[in-house]
Amino acid sequence: MAIAFFTPGFGALGGALIGGSAAILLLFCGEILGASGLVSSTGLYPRKALTDPGVAWKLFLISIFMVVSNTILADHFTTDERYFNDPSIPIISMAGYLVGGFFVGFGTRLGNGCTTGHGICGMARLSKRSFSAVATFMASAVATANLVAPDNSVFAKYTSFLRTDKPFELFNRWIGVGVVAPIVLASGYALYNLRKSYLVIKASEEKSTTIDEETVLPAAGSSYQTSGDSLEVEPKSKMPNRNERMNIMDGVSKLKPAAVAGVTFSTGLALSGMVKPSKIIGFLNLFLIEKGTWDPTLIMVMAGGSIVSWISYQFVSGHGVIQNSYAMECPRRSSGFSIPTNKNIDSQLIVGSACFGIGWGVAGLCPGPAMFLAASGTVPILAFWWPTFFVGAYLAQQIKDRS
Repeated sequence: MAIAFFTPGFGALGGALIGGSAAILLLFCGEILGASGLVSSTGLYPRKALTDPGVAWKLFLISIFMVVSNTILADHFTTDERYFNDPSIPIISMAGYLVGGFFVGFGTRLGNGCTTGHGICGMARLSKRSFSAVATFMASAVATANLVAPDNSVFAKYTSFLRTDKPFELFNRWIGVGVVAPIVLASGYALYNLRKSYLVIKASEEKSTTIDEETVLPAAGSSYQTSGDSLEVEPKSKMPNRNERMNIMDGVSKLKPAAVAGVTFSTGLALSGMVKPSKIIGFLNLFLIEKGTWDPTLIMVMAGGSIVSWISYQFVSGHGVIQNSYAMECPRRSSGFSIPTNKNIDSQLIVGSACFGIGWGVAGLCPGPAMFLAASGTVPILAFWWPTFFVGAYLAQQIKDRS
C-alpha cells in the first residue's frame, strides 16, 4: 500500500520535541504539560492567572508559544495543500468548528486532559487513568471522523453541514498579531505582579539582616530604632507567610523553563505537522486505508513524545521504572512536583474523553494546534472554534464543581 503525505522523520522529531517540552516542565518546574489545562485554567480564571504569582508561568509560556508561532513558524509550516486538494479531507464549516470546539472544551475539562496531558505525559508515567482516557478518545475520534467523512456514502448527506467547499486562509500574520498582542500584555501584567511580590520578599529579607540579634521586634505596624535610623516594620497582614513566599519564589524560578518549554512545544507541533488539519483527519479517517492515502504520522508523534516524556519520569523519585541514583525528590527550580495522583477511572473521565474524541474527530483540532493556528491568524478557528471551546470548558467546570 502506498502511503501518501507520510513524514515519519519529521513526525518522530516533532513528537520528541513535544515530549522534550513536557520533560523540561516536569524536571525543572515539577509541572505537567497539558495544553487544554493551560488554556482553560487561564481562560476560566483570568483573575488568578493575572494576580497569583505561582501561576504566572502559565501565561508566560502561552505568550512565548504564540509569539514564536506567529513570528517564526507559521509562515513556513501552515501550508497544507492536501487539505484543499483532497476531497477525502473535508474543509470544516462554521458549524463544524462550533461543534468541534464545544466538545473539545467540554471533554478536556471534564476528563482533565487531552493528547498532551493524558497522551504524552500520562501514558509516559504509566497512568492507568491516562491509558483509559487515550483509548476512549482515540476510539471516539476515529468513530466520529469516519461517521462524518465525505467518503461515508451512508451518512455523508446528513453530515454535510459540517463541511464547506470554501477554503480559508491558514496564515494571516496581522490577524495573528491582534490575537497575540493582548496575551503578551496580559503576561506582562502577570509578571509585573510577580515582580512586586518578589520585591516584597527581598525587602523583608534585607530588613531582617539589619536587625541586631538582641533587638526585640515591636508589634506589627510600629517602628523601631537601630543605629540611629528609623526602620518601619510592614504590617503583618501585608507580609507573605511561608507558603506564600514559597509560591512566589517558585513562580520566579519557573519562568525560564516555561519560556524554553513554550518555544520547544510550538516548534514540535510545527515540525510534526500536527498544526495541519489534514494530518489529523488523514489519520482518523480509515476510509483512506483502502485508497492508499492514510497518514499514520500521528502514531510517530505520539510515540516520539511519549518516549522522551517517559525518559524524564525515570528521574522523578517514585515514578521511574528504572531505578537510578539521579532520581529527584524535588524539581530543579521548584519546591515540589505537581504530578496528578488521582487513579480513579470514573464516569467523568470516560465521558469527558469520549466528548473530546467527538470534537477532535469533527474538526481535527485539539488545544495545542488550535493555539498555534490562533497565533497564525486562522479566522474560523478564532471566530468559531475557540469561543465554543471556552463555553464547553465552562459548562464542564460547573458539573465538576457540583459533583
